[in-house]
Amino acid sequence: MRAGAAFDILGCVSGHQGFDRMAAFRFISWILVAIAIALLGADAVSSMEAGEPVIRTSAEVLALIGVNGPAVAENSPGGLAKAIGTVLNLPLWAVVGLIGVVMTLIFRPME
Repeated sequence: MRAGAAFDILGCVSGHQGFDRMAAFRFISWILVAIAIALLGADAVSSMEAGEPVIRTSAEVLALIGVNGPAVAENSPGGLAKAIGTVLNLPLWAVVGLIGVVMTLIFRPME
């Protein structure tokens, strides 16, 4: 067997393993997009019930599951505290959705 053939075989094997990892990240990215749509739907239902726009921030949703977001931001160093504070003031569906969409674009299948 020539050296190039061994490289091709190894390339196929590593390519296959890379495909499995890419598929896993694609799956995770679509799960994040689905969670973002569910969170947006929850805000829409709450808005219809209240008769006025209801948009839950990341801090509010994290507080529902017992995470004190503002305390995390306050105890973070310098510029990171401002970044975390900004993210905590955004709607969670926007944060999760943006991460999911970016991951979907990064890990899309290439031909």
